[in-house]
Amino acid sequence: MTNKFGICPSTGHLSVLFPEKEAERTPSNKIFLAIVLQGGAMIEIDGKNHLIYTGTLIYLYPNHLVRQISHTEDLLLEYLWFEFEFLSDFPLLLKADISEYVGKNPCLQLKDKERQLVKKYYDLIAERYQESNEYIAITKGLLFSFILEISRLYSGKNVSVSNTRQDELTDHFFFLLHQHYKKERSVSFYADKLYISDKYLMRVLKKSTGQTFHFWVIEFIMREAKLLLRSTTISITEISEKLNYPNPSIFSRVFHQYVGMTPKEFRNQ
Repeated sequence: MTNKFGICPSTGHLSVLFPEKEAERTPSNKIFLAIVLQGGAMIEIDGKNHLIYTGTLIYLYPNHLVRQISHTEDLLLEYLWFEFEFLSDFPLLLKADISEYVGKNPCLQLKDKERQLVKKYYDLIAERYQESNEYIAITKGLLFSFILEISRLYSGKNVSVSNTRQDELTDHFFFLLHQHYKKERSVSFYADKLYISDKYLMRVLKKSTGQTFHFWVIEFIMREAKLLLRSTTISITEISEKLNYPNPSIFSRVFHQYVGMTPKEFRNQ
C-alpha cells in the first residue's frame, strides 16, 4: 500500500475532516473527497458556512481552513484522500476554470443519479485499493477517472452564480443561529432578522435541509452542551445558565429527551 492515498468507509466521525470548535486544518498537501450518505451538518470552510446533507459532495483542497459547527446524530459520510504526487504521472487534474470553481464552491449538491455514480466510483476504488499492491496502477487510473467525472459535474452546474433566494435565506439563517442560538430560540426572532414571515422561514428550512426550525435550534444547543460536558469541568448548573435555561432541571430534562441520558451520565460515560 502507499502513504500517499487513503480511503475511509462510512463513518460518523466528522472531526476527521472538520476539527471541532475553533481548530483549523493544518496546511498539508492532501486533497479530500467526501460524500454525505445520510444526516447533515453545518461546516465552515475558509470562513464561509456550508450546510451539507445527504448527497453533498465535499472537495477540499490543500490549505483549506475548516471546522465543524454542528451535525446531526445520524451523520454518515465516506471519504478518500490523496497527495498530488500520487497522480504525478497523470495530466493536470482539473481544468483551470473548474479548479477555480472547486476552490470557491467546495460543497456541491448532487442529484440522485450523480450521487449513485460517485458511490460506484468510490466502491470500486475501495475494492481495488484494498485487494493488493498489484492494483495500485488500477487504483490510480480509477481515481483519475473519478476526478474527471467530478470535473464534468462541476462543468454541468452553474456553480459560479449566486445561490437561489432560498439557499441564501438558509445560509443567512444558519449564520444568525450560530450567533444567537444560546439566547434566541423563537422562529419569529430569526424571521424578523431575515425580513420574512415565520411560516415562510419554516417552509424554506424544511425544503432546504429536510429538518425543521426547532430541530436545528435544539441541535445547536445540545451540540454545545455535549462539548461543554466533555471538554470542561464546569458544573451542570453553570452549563444550563450558559445555554440560557431557567434552571438545571429543565436543562437536564431536555438533554435527556434529546440524548437519551442525563448530563451527568453523559459526562461520566
